[in-house]
Amino acid sequence: MPVQPGLGWKVMVIIMIKLSSNENPYPLSGEVAKKVNRLALEVAYNRYPEKTYSELRDALSSYAGFPADKIIAGNGSDELILLSLLKYGGRDRVMISPAPTFGMYSHYARVTGTEIKEVPYMLEDDFIFPEDEIMELARKFDDGIIFLCYPNNPTGERLSLSWLAELLAETDLMVVVDEAYYEFSGETAIDLIEDNQNLIILRTLSKAFGLAGLRVGYLMANQSVVDDLNEIRSPYNVSNYSAKIAVTLLGFEDEYRKQWIEMRNERIKLEDFLVEHDRITHFHSEGNFILFKTDGDEEEIKDKLLERNLMIRYWNDLDILGKALRVSVGLPEENELFKEALKAILEGV
Repeated sequence: MPVQPGLGWKVMVIIMIKLSSNENPYPLSGEVAKKVNRLALEVAYNRYPEKTYSELRDALSSYAGFPADKIIAGNGSDELILLSLLKYGGRDRVMISPAPTFGMYSHYARVTGTEIKEVPYMLEDDFIFPEDEIMELARKFDDGIIFLCYPNNPTGERLSLSWLAELLAETDLMVVVDEAYYEFSGETAIDLIEDNQNLIILRTLSKAFGLAGLRVGYLMANQSVVDDLNEIRSPYNVSNYSAKIAVTLLGFEDEYRKQWIEMRNERIKLEDFLVEHDRITHFHSEGNFILFKTDGDEEEIKDKLLERNLMIRYWNDLDILGKALRVSVGLPEENELFKEALKAILEGV
């Protein structure tokens, strides 16, 4: 006779610590959770969203300090990357980016038939952004788009804003600056928008605001660019629920800022740990992640961490580095478990 649950069975729940996707690890706090739970009952799921998303854009405007009529909300920043390539990429046009960088730029470039021109970073003690090479390509082509991740994922460094201003003046290509990790770096190119018709800034609520599961991003640019992109944007591209939740979370900015400070402090602690270990080569990051290599087999290290219920990002063949690992900043206790496990693995324990 089968044993019924509760009559001798013990259920073991194995919790995987996920440090692989650069997410905000903090759960919703009490007051935020109460408001979110109420919204789950109040949202009109049977109705289409209001297609201009005025409430969401007003909340984003208040947070970012940028006019609401020059903001487009998107189904994550991924949709806005695709939207930009649909407008400024395509046949007989180029997409220029450094390498390595966020893989969705080249993915959507291929989808839209855009020619890809990737410029490799230089690598000395750290990654060196290829300013001269990108500038040269930008001057060479008349039609296309440039993607710059600021700070860059996965390398973690920031490019020079003075160089960016020069690039914008030297090219007619549309330049997209992806500020997905803005809240962790504290630096932005937003002040360059007013004087540059060829600048788009992307941001997301997936990282700092912990909204990765509901997909809300936004784009900021001059009015003519916003008007052009709105012509091809799907009218109901963000769900009612996602938009309402985003507005709610933006109203708790002060609480989230405390999390960002904690995550920046934890990143410093992680970096200090990686510096101290002579078998690890790490690369300084301004995001909520750190890229690193070891003198061992990175795939084996990844697998041994998984055996300890710790998941980090692994590349088999990352540009310049080959095999590489990236750890996202987790909760303090998760970061400690990662450090202990990595140390034990490298020391052969």
